[in-house]
Amino acid sequence: MKTFNQIITTIIRISLIFLLFFIWVRYYVDSLVLTIIITSVLTLAFDFLLIYLNKKKNIKASLKKEEIAMAEGFCNNFIFNKKTTALNFYFQLLQKEFSPIKKTEFIIFEKNNKNFILFPYYKFNKLNGEDLVYVFNKVKSFDFDKVILCVNDVDANIKEIADKLPAKFIILNKYESYEKLMKKCNIFPSEIFNFNEKTNLKFENFLELSLNKKRASGYIFASIVLLISSFFVKVTIYYLVMSSVLLLLSIFSFINPFYNKKLPESIF
Repeated sequence: MKTFNQIITTIIRISLIFLLFFIWVRYYVDSLVLTIIITSVLTLAFDFLLIYLNKKKNIKASLKKEEIAMAEGFCNNFIFNKKTTALNFYFQLLQKEFSPIKKTEFIIFEKNNKNFILFPYYKFNKLNGEDLVYVFNKVKSFDFDKVILCVNDVDANIKEIADKLPAKFIILNKYESYEKLMKKCNIFPSEIFNFNEKTNLKFENFLELSLNKKRASGYIFASIVLLISSFFVKVTIYYLVMSSVLLLLSIFSFINPFYNKKLPESIF
């Protein structure tokens, strides 16, 4: 069933992109055959670009609102408690599948003849370069293949710094730790800590309502109506522009990773 839905999703996505490019290519090119050829090439190129960009997006997009709140609450609980709180929790989590060894600040475990270190490093501020150096100095004397670093959030340049270190780091923010460790093992902290939140409607909430996949069909219908109208009204360019805008909204609503869900990936 999942495969069938993926096929349907792919067909709809490519069809929308094709229609968007077809509108403008046909406007400037008289030959229908040439229009179809150019449109097909542009469609494939644009679709490959979308696939590439979507792979880069944060895993937060795959979580429901309730799960996002839980991930943030668990993370806050680790931040506002002793460091051993997070350490003990992840030790318990790893015991479900492995035979972990708990050290002062991290946990060592083995899988498929490879040694892993899981290092919970929760603090209020984002993980920065100095933090990464601190973690590396703590684990460098041990034999390991990968270090799984669980944190609150990270600086934008942290991956560039991690790539320069002579060790393989997998850095998971609070949402990724929830998705790839807690949810995967079905083990969650017993306590949660949430900040007080304002109830005012935010611009992000408006986007979530406007750019959800459920809105795509409405955008598609409106764009087709405008496109057909362009054949009967003299102000063709206006209808083409508006139709294109609606098609872009429908494409983004259909494939965007922020308000539609995706499947998690394994980390070990």
